Amino acid sequence: MATVNIEKIQRKSGVKYKARIRVSSNGKRVFEKSKTFDKKAHAQQWAKEFVSNLDQHDSIPTNLVKKKSILIGDLISLYLDDEITSRGIGRSKAAVLRRLRTYDIALVRADQLTATHLVKHCRDRLNDETSPLPQTVYQDITYLRSVINVAMPMFGYQANINAHQEAIPTLVKYGLIGRSNTRERRPKKEELLLAEQGLRKRENHRASHIPLVDIFHISLYTCMRLGEITRVTWEDLDLVNTTLTIRDRKDPRRKQGNNSVIPLFPEAAEIIKRQPQISNRIFPYKATSIGAAWQRVCKENGIKDLHYHDLRAEGACRLFERGLNIVEISKITGHRDINVLNNIYLRLGIKNSHLL
Repeated sequence: MATVNIEKIQRKSGVKYKARIRVSSNGKRVFEKSKTFDKKAHAQQWAKEFVSNLDQHDSIPTNLVKKKSILIGDLISLYLDDEITSRGIGRSKAAVLRRLRTYDIALVRADQLTATHLVKHCRDRLNDETSPLPQTVYQDITYLRSVINVAMPMFGYQANINAHQEAIPTLVKYGLIGRSNTRERRPKKEELLLAEQGLRKRENHRASHIPLVDIFHISLYTCMRLGEITRVTWEDLDLVNTTLTIRDRKDPRRKQGNNSVIPLFPEAAEIIKRQPQISNRIFPYKATSIGAAWQRVCKENGIKDLHYHDLRAEGACRLFERGLNIVEISKITGHRDINVLNNIYLRLGIKNSHLL
């Protein structure tokens, strides 16, 4: 059904009238066209004739429907380069999306994407030379979906937002994608000592400028993520009350405004106080550089399958061992779902109580 709206517009050259025609089907807008005139009568006449022409055809002439199409690879580039959509997507998601641009699916038009395309991509990925796990391919699908879903509202390009909904049940059924297994890795005392020694050696190199050992201990004392550690500022530090404000903590439901104030143990406060105030940030370094140093240290010392993020779980276990209750721990770690702590982090603490 077509609707007509005549809008009065005040411009420097005088008053203008914009005639806007919209056509909806099943509650969704399928066509829109507008034109501006000097006189209201002319705008009304043009709209009347245009709608009459639509009624005669009983449908929108295909030559009038302007569909902006784009290749998925180009759409991903827009998503990564846009200041809004790229904000806070994280290193992992950015890396996955950049990699997606190198596969055949990047050459598919977003408006012509089908479930078959997605299934083929997953089959090809599982058979490529890197031999990824279904959990890894799952990231391809979920991150691509986030790009497809904003193609029209953010960039004005047509995209098939139903392809994922059709493909995912099949992908799951046949094991082409799968969710990551819950990590239950808690480092041994010897591994942490080796890691600290390796970080200190790397830190003492003449080309190094990052206090890797201090950041390592801050990770254990505060349970902060690397991105949070490298983001906190001196203004966030309250030495009177011995607290630290962590802003915009990670939350799957909210991207901003998730601020929390955590208590600082004396050891953590001392580490922060001895940092040189060379920036508004307490640790003005790149999280990627710290993470890369950690990976090299683990490799050099034969420490297998230990992620830097595992220090966050280790820190939570140590809070439990200090005697804090689950509510107190959740306020420090930032977990809104206490069950996550109860089922994973604190279970690690109980299973590894021999470390005490």
